[in-house]
Amino acid sequence: MQKSFYIKDRQLNCEIVRSRRKTVAIQIYPDKRIELKVPLFYNTDNVEPFLQKHYRWIFKRLDAPIISKSETKRFVSGELHYFLGKQYPLKIVISPDNNVTFQDDVIMVYAKNDLPELIETLLERWYLSQARCIFQEISIPLMKQMEKYNVFPKSFTIRKMKTRWGSCSSKGGISLNLDLIKLPEQCIKEVILHELCHLVHFNHSKEFYALMTAEMPDWKYWKKELKFL
Repeated sequence: MQKSFYIKDRQLNCEIVRSRRKTVAIQIYPDKRIELKVPLFYNTDNVEPFLQKHYRWIFKRLDAPIISKSETKRFVSGELHYFLGKQYPLKIVISPDNNVTFQDDVIMVYAKNDLPELIETLLERWYLSQARCIFQEISIPLMKQMEKYNVFPKSFTIRKMKTRWGSCSSKGGISLNLDLIKLPEQCIKEVILHELCHLVHFNHSKEFYALMTAEMPDWKYWKKELKFL
C-alpha cells in the first residue's frame, strides 16, 4: 500500500507493509525507496507523527548520494575510500617500496606500479593493520566493562565477511568483519559489544537486548547506521 506524507514541507512516498510485528519500523533502501513496516491492525493515521519524530534520520538518508552496490572501485588517484566513517581520496605515488600511510586526510599509497590489483592488495593490508590496532583499542575497555558478568572472549579474529559484521562461536571466539574499519568508531563499538553480550546470552532473547541497552543505551541508533552503511 502506497501512501504520501508531508513532513517539514517535504513529500515522502512510503510503501506500507503490514506484518505480525508489535512496533513500527522504517527502512530506506539505497535507491531511496521508503518502506514502513507496521503491525497488522495499525492505524496509518499514526504514521505521520512517527515520521515527524524521525525526520532528521530520514532526511539524512534520503539526501545521501546513491551508491550502486555493483559499483566497482578502480583504485586510482583521487578515488574516495572509507576509513572510520569518512571518505578520503587515494593518492598513488610510484615508489621502490610498497607502503600505505594516512596523512593530511589523504590515503597515500606508495607502490612499485599503479596496477589496480597491487593497489587493492596494499590498501587491504593497510586496512587490516589499522583494524588490528583500532579494534583492540575499542575492545579493551568494553571487555573490562563486561568483566562483572565473568565472561572473556577466547579469541579475537579479523576477516572478510559477506553477510555479517561480527560473529561469536559457542566456544567464545569472536570474529569481526574487516570492513568494520571503514565505519564510524561507535558502529565498531556496537558490533564488538554485541558479540561480547553473546558470551552472556548466546541468543537474541529479551535478556540479550536488555543487556545491550544496559551496557550501551544508544546501541539502536548505531545499529541503524550499520544497516545504512
